[in-house]
Amino acid sequence: MRILLTGATGFIGSHVAVRLAEGGHEVVATGRKPALLPGLASVPGIVACERLELGERQDWPRLLAGCDALVHVALGWGDGGLAMLAADTTASIALFDAACAAGVTKVIYTSSTAANGELDALNDEHRQNRPTDFYGATKAATEIYLRAYAARKAFQAHVVRPGYIFGEPALAGGRAQPDQRFFEICRAVRHGKPVRLIKHDGTQFLHAQDIAGLYLALLEHDAEFSIHYGLSRDWTSWADVAHMAMEVAGRQVPIELEDRGYGAEPCLFDVTAMQQDFGLSFPNAERLRAHVAWVMGQV
Repeated sequence: MRILLTGATGFIGSHVAVRLAEGGHEVVATGRKPALLPGLASVPGIVACERLELGERQDWPRLLAGCDALVHVALGWGDGGLAMLAADTTASIALFDAACAAGVTKVIYTSSTAANGELDALNDEHRQNRPTDFYGATKAATEIYLRAYAARKAFQAHVVRPGYIFGEPALAGGRAQPDQRFFEICRAVRHGKPVRLIKHDGTQFLHAQDIAGLYLALLEHDAEFSIHYGLSRDWTSWADVAHMAMEVAGRQVPIELEDRGYGAEPCLFDVTAMQQDFGLSFPNAERLRAHVAWVMGQV
């Protein structure tokens, strides 16, 4: 399958690019600044590395020509509601239109658990979204448009909702996750300083290589429309991560917890659909320990 991949030079996108290429697909990898990740072009199966800006549409028909699938990972960002709508939702819809015109038969869109917004105790993919910020709102809006494309038989459409994705760079010169909390925790432990965290804060951390496997599976998913969370089955607290860092460093430091009223029972995302559809179910303890050890080597 020939695939146009957006956001291929970013953290998640670079892992997806490598995994799809390793899976035997031809990947046209695109990003805002492809020169930032020169190693991408040398990965077998990546047939081109091209510049693609969501706000610049003139090159889209050429890049989409001959592609069977569009995997859309790139994010458009804006300050305020209208700017976010234009940069991400409107740009994504224009890209979907271009994909449809090019004869693409499958689109995979990268949303976010932020589309959920307010959470229940257990959240499956079909609950009503109640976004609480413009980022979540634009993701939820684009999901709705994508569902409409699928209902009109424009193409098969699949939504991935990543949660907290962590990991090492996919390639030399690439990025780890942009969030800095792993680095802050490990740096504090390395220098014998207290680790400052929020009481009962944590999530269903998922490694970037694992979520890349979900994208690979979705390329073979024969459904008109689907939504899948990209999360581990295991909930882990940030305090657990701090203890992992102490184990790696061989030293103990205090953990100072700020109480913001988080309950002891976490809100969870139901990942059974990923297991039922693809047999994918990801633990995270070993991946987290390995990542903490890697981060310790960086700080």
